[in-house]
Parts: sequence; structure tokens; C-alpha cells
Amino acid sequence: MKIPTRLLLSLLATGHILLFTTPALAARTYLVELAVFTNQDSSGNESWANVQQPLSEKKMSRATQPGQGTLKITEKVKEIEESRFPYYVKRISNNSQRKLLLSTRWVQVVSGPAMTTIAHITDARNTETKTTVNKAILNDQSTRIIPELPQLDGFINFYLNSQYTLEADIRYTPPYRPSILDEEPDLGSVSYRIHEKRRIKSGELNYYDHPGFGMVLLVTPVKTTVEE
Repeated sequence: MKIPTRLLLSLLATGHILLFTTPALAARTYLVELAVFTNQDSSGNESWANVQQPLSEKKMSRATQPGQGTLKITEKVKEIEESRFPYYVKRISNNSQRKLLLSTRWVQVVSGPAMTTIAHITDARNTETKTTVNKAILNDQSTRIIPELPQLDGFINFYLNSQYTLEADIRYTPPYRPSILDEEPDLGSVSYRIHEKRRIKSGELNYYDHPGFGMVLLVTPVKTTVEE
């Protein structure tokens, strides 16, 4: 039966006929592998430093450390056994110009921006505190507070919104070293920050570059079922 042109246009306008249907984006489970390292020979990176750059409080309040909640850490996932990521971690560890700060991995369900779990990335020893500042000790010669250890703090937000997108916001605060020269200004503790949002494909190694520190990240679809 031939539909008259006017009737066809009327049906299209009222939504009774759909020429195209958009399937719902289904959540998938991924293995996320991350390594963070410092660049030892990073001359001139002072221009990249700021005093304790702020992180997003809203997203940090949602962040969960890998191994807790829905961010599983398990050796039973087949993709972990076959991953080539340990090869990259080994290369970083063997490079005299780099120092490995953190190597971690987790399995998570990736869904929309409002529903996906944000991963809290930190090397802080206190796992109960989501957002921490450097632990400090008191210098015997002055009242200045000195960070005890280098610290990473930030998050990885991996979500699905028409395409897979990964937002990395990581701050690295190196040990504080007071100035020994009278004419050199003492800026106090400084930090370096990588904040980047990019579309991401599974199986591709992602490199985040910065004069002070860097990151490599790999995501792989998980075929096995992960218990919620």
C-alpha cells in the first residue's frame, strides 16, 4: 500500500514512524591498568609548577580507591594474565631517568558519566581519607612544615557518553626543598598536575606527558563476568 506524501510527512512529524533507531549504550566491564612515574631529568619544569593545585572536590567526593567497592582487584580475569602492561612497567623501572611512583590496576563496569565509578589515585598510606595533603614533619631548625614523602592524588574518570572517554586529573607533589640561596625566593611546597580528557579505545596504550611526571594507561574489555 502506497502512503500519500502528505500522510507520510504527518506521521513523521508526530513520531509514529521512525526511520532511524538509536540503540541504548550498554555498560561494559573493563580492566584498567595505570602506571605513574617521575621524570628525573626535567630541567625547566619550574614553569609548570604551582602551589598545591586544586582538584575537583565534586569528583573527588565520588572517587573510590581500587580494591574497594565496585573497583575490583582480582587475579582471576583472563585479560590480566595476557596483558602486556607489565612489560611497559618494567621498562619504566629500568629507565634511569624515571622513577616509578605507582602501578595499579582494577576491573570496573563503565557506564554513563553520572553512574560510572571514579577511581581515586593516590599513594597515601591512609586509605580511609579520600583527599589528603602531604603528611608533614617539623624541621628542627625552623617552624617550616616539610612533606614527608612524595604524593600522588587525583582521579581517573572512565565513562561512556556516545564514546568511551577518560578524564585523568592527577597531582604530584614532590618533597619540599627549601632554598639555600638568599637571593632565591622560597616558594614553599609546589605541585605538578596532569589534567586531560580524551576519547579512548581499548587496547591502545595512552601516554600522558608532563615535564615533572608522566603516566601510561591501558584499558582492555573483560570477557569474564565480574560479580557486582
